[in-house]
Amino acid sequence: MAASMRLALLGLGVLVSGATALTGVQPNDEGLMLQAAARIAGGEVPYRDFWWFYPPGQPYLLGGLHEFFGPSLLTWRIVRVAADATVALLAFELAHRRAGPLPASAAWLVSIVAMAYPSGPHPFPVALALALGALLAFERRPALAGALTGACSAWRIEFAVALAAGIALGLLLRRSPRGLRRYAAASVATAVILYTPVIAAAGVRPTFDLLVDYPLTDFRDYQTLPFPLSYDGPLNTASLAGFVTDSAEPLLLHFLPLVLVIGLTAALATLATGLREPLPAAAGVFSLAMLAYLLTRADLFHTAPLAVLVGVLGAWAVARPEPRTASRRRPATAALAALALLYSAAEGLDRRWLVLREDTVVLDLPVADGVRVAARQARELEGAVAAIEKAVPRGDPIYVATRRADLVTAGNPLLYVLAHRRNPSRYDIAAPGVVTSSRVQREIVADLVSTRTRLVVRDEDPLTAVREPNAAGRSSGIRVLDDFLAASYVPVARFGSLRLLARRP
Repeated sequence: MAASMRLALLGLGVLVSGATALTGVQPNDEGLMLQAAARIAGGEVPYRDFWWFYPPGQPYLLGGLHEFFGPSLLTWRIVRVAADATVALLAFELAHRRAGPLPASAAWLVSIVAMAYPSGPHPFPVALALALGALLAFERRPALAGALTGACSAWRIEFAVALAAGIALGLLLRRSPRGLRRYAAASVATAVILYTPVIAAAGVRPTFDLLVDYPLTDFRDYQTLPFPLSYDGPLNTASLAGFVTDSAEPLLLHFLPLVLVIGLTAALATLATGLREPLPAAAGVFSLAMLAYLLTRADLFHTAPLAVLVGVLGAWAVARPEPRTASRRRPATAALAALALLYSAAEGLDRRWLVLREDTVVLDLPVADGVRVAARQARELEGAVAAIEKAVPRGDPIYVATRRADLVTAGNPLLYVLAHRRNPSRYDIAAPGVVTSSRVQREIVADLVSTRTRLVVRDEDPLTAVREPNAAGRSSGIRVLDDFLAASYVPVARFGSLRLLARRP
């Protein structure tokens, strides 16, 4: 493909993703990652100084940007837009290896709209870009693919493990033991280089407990959601116009995970014989990991990686269906894969259109840097931050609590970033099973007492205590922190769901 075509696709991807990059904030996910970046910029080490279970790549990247540019809601958005556009371009390149320009363009479209919304400072876009680059490189440049795989592990460990398995299979199918050795050596060397400084500073046991043990044990119990099959959302059947206005988008969104699973199954079935070749085999193995990523928590935030792989494999299936003599079902599965591509593209374009039409205002806070939110949310955040500025000197801590201490599904660590105030505890994350435990609540209480934290912001939004159909939706029965706050603090102001509590004299 010509360099001009690559630049055009990259630029178009930047436009599609960047069109809404300044729209909205995420109190939990965005706040959590930016708090980690601020802590790292201040000299703290994840796993040792603050509770953290993601790999170190993304917080250290954002920590470097924080150190260089200062606190901002803009820097991660630039990284995300660049990653989104890169993923879509690499998906096109990968699809084009075995398909023509039209199916490859469909893979690009599915990828860019899936990546562009919902946005966020999550680690997976960079990990996915590195993984796609490795898939493109491994047949001719196994050492480069290994370096990309090792780097991928610093953003998403499970992505890197599946990628390594897929590429190892591909190199075995190529009968390239020398290539496999070069790939393995580069993968291990890169991972060791990236992880050694963090593990040396944090310690092997704390790092293992949070990076490996927690995700494999408690995380699934508290975060897994049932796969969305039955629909219980709005359904307006009074008229076609009413259906389109009220029900079309919720229906498209609800059934997207199911369509992606069907699309992946159809694409792999169509490519069954081709999966004996190195590139399809490697991509097929990696796609199963993206399926597992979705099944871990089957919501909108976990659909994009699988959508990208369905785009690539679907493009191959549409372009290269197996002969009818092999199986009469092959043309049907290719058609099913094509329908999955069309559905994914339509759903993603619909989301783009809805976000572009949102009514927003500029968030008037120093760190916002042009980010826009709903007018009501802007008033609440600006009011809360102004009150914090008056009550708490710079350098002193505040603590952001959730609605309940015994039942937690999300937090609001973004307030630390917006107010530019530190957390007296090591727990920015409102992880159910962690902050709902007696040990952690007592630790937080001890931190509040020892630092004489004068102001607590309690986010009373019901979203912080949703009864999800998993362990997170059940009360732990532990309200040590709630009891302490009730005894030691008094309400002084309220801004929407944000209630400010001042320490009693």
